[in-house]
Amino acid sequence: MKRKFRLYFMLGLCSLSLIACGKKEEEEVEDTVDTTEQVAFDDVEVEDYTVLSYSELEVLAYEDDTDAQVMLGRMLEYGTEDVKQDFAEAISWYQMASDSGNVDGTCALGYFYLTGTGVEQDLEKADELFDAAIEGGSDNAYVGKARVIMASLPEAFFADESDEDVDITDTEESEEVEISTEDEEKAEEAYDYIYKAQIAGDIDGTYYLGYAYEHGIGIAQDYKKAFDYYSRVTKSESTDLADQYAINLANTAVGLLYVEGNGVEADTEKAIEYFTAASDNGYAKASYYLGQIYENGLDVDRDYEKAMEYYLIAADADYAPALNQIGYMYYNGFGVDVDFASAVYYQKLAALQGYAIAQVNLGFLYENGYGVERNLETALSYYEMAADSGYEGAMEAVVRVKAQINEEM
Repeated sequence: MKRKFRLYFMLGLCSLSLIACGKKEEEEVEDTVDTTEQVAFDDVEVEDYTVLSYSELEVLAYEDDTDAQVMLGRMLEYGTEDVKQDFAEAISWYQMASDSGNVDGTCALGYFYLTGTGVEQDLEKADELFDAAIEGGSDNAYVGKARVIMASLPEAFFADESDEDVDITDTEESEEVEISTEDEEKAEEAYDYIYKAQIAGDIDGTYYLGYAYEHGIGIAQDYKKAFDYYSRVTKSESTDLADQYAINLANTAVGLLYVEGNGVEADTEKAIEYFTAASDNGYAKASYYLGQIYENGLDVDRDYEKAMEYYLIAADADYAPALNQIGYMYYNGFGVDVDFASAVYYQKLAALQGYAIAQVNLGFLYENGYGVERNLETALSYYEMAADSGYEGAMEAVVRVKAQINEEM
């Protein structure tokens, strides 16, 4: 069965009224200070863990409160204004909760093994954890199961996606790709799991149902339905840290649909609105896309300073494509003075994350001695890194630089 895909960019407390009855009771109330710390020590059931500080949650967590353990994991996984992101510590709390039978902890661990974040990627272990979480009543684990299956699908299903991000300025024609019957059946199974999660009201399930419709995973591709499900997520008022990621993904997905005019009429102004919502909520990729819009003047006045502003926001989160683009702008003098040394600096930050485009750019800078002393051996090493990841054109650079080295020997 053939399916058509677009190629995108190259370069997700009740308040209490205390009424004193008699002078003696008033004195007792005055001598008692009701604090969240006391709630933690007095064995009183906590109704809302989100109002507790990190230290208060720790007190509960060390008293074997698994919900507090999960909340600590969430704070460490996503990071907050007061808590620095720490995947290893997050995994430790989730593991503690999971070992005590908390299905949310088990499910959260599944995602770490699914993505290989903070641990070595292990899809089999992730699948086992999601199965255990589903058995324990977790609706979100259905999404995890679906994502394990999708991780085994060929790239043909995601031809319009890339870890290097879509290129909103790319207008190349669609490609036709052959999908095997076995892979179609896997995709349908993934869709069924996503549908179960969505029907249960899981916000991730709703986002991924839109994702399934956008990419035609287990269902006929339908951009209008994708837009509908993504839009439902963007309207969510959830303050749960885990839900914020899905809300950011949905806002970004809707923004891209508006850029491309898929399922809706193309509208860059609307796209900017959705990208901004995600960017303001701390999602680096959306900030990067805003930078792309202003750098390229996509239906707006070209504004390099504004583009740089958004790239720097994304760079604060160590987002490799944005780091690379900042280096590119310093190299070309777009909105800034030409500064080869700064170009090298930002390209290195991106290359250290395995970003192939930055590795190629660094190879070029070292090959030609821009911002650094010319060094063909170093240039070759960067080109080879990019070639090893399959980056198109990198092998040609490897051959060219090897020839130069041989000539200069």
